Amino acid sequence: MFTETTLRASPRASLSTTPERKNPADLRAELQLFFKAYDSACLDFDADAVVALYDLPCLVSGMHGHGSFSARGELRAHFAKVFAAYRQQGLMSASLASLTINALSGDFARAEAVWSFSNARGADAASLASAYTLRRTTWPAGARWRVVHALALDEAENLRPAKRRLLSLAQR
Repeated sequence: MFTETTLRASPRASLSTTPERKNPADLRAELQLFFKAYDSACLDFDADAVVALYDLPCLVSGMHGHGSFSARGELRAHFAKVFAAYRQQGLMSASLASLTINALSGDFARAEAVWSFSNARGADAASLASAYTLRRTTWPAGARWRVVHALALDEAENLRPAKRRLLSLAQR
């Protein structure tokens, strides 16, 4: 299920008025389609479909590893590992519970999403907040949105493999 909550243009961003650029309504439609595809890929934990939504090189940061990926095969192996870990924990699918998109320019956007994970009975079992930086690419054919950085923001307790000590930067 896809739920869009917001699409805002940054007050500092100015969309180009050149003919090849899209207007804000077109950006909105393109980004909605992108996240519908991402939602569909995560519904079945389809690593190949998820990888197709990423640009190379890209960064992925989360509880199942952090890294820079420059080849589709290594990115696919990363997502296959992540999805296998979810299945081991009894999670069978993920879908977007909420989504906020900020168009930073005609070619860059930032999105924050909350993913809802379901178990074998279809009940919500966990959630995960993530942030994405997207870039409009022109390769291989036509302009398409792709993730260049994915970052897990808030991992639900039952998604964590083990308790970790946290580094505190608060002043005493």
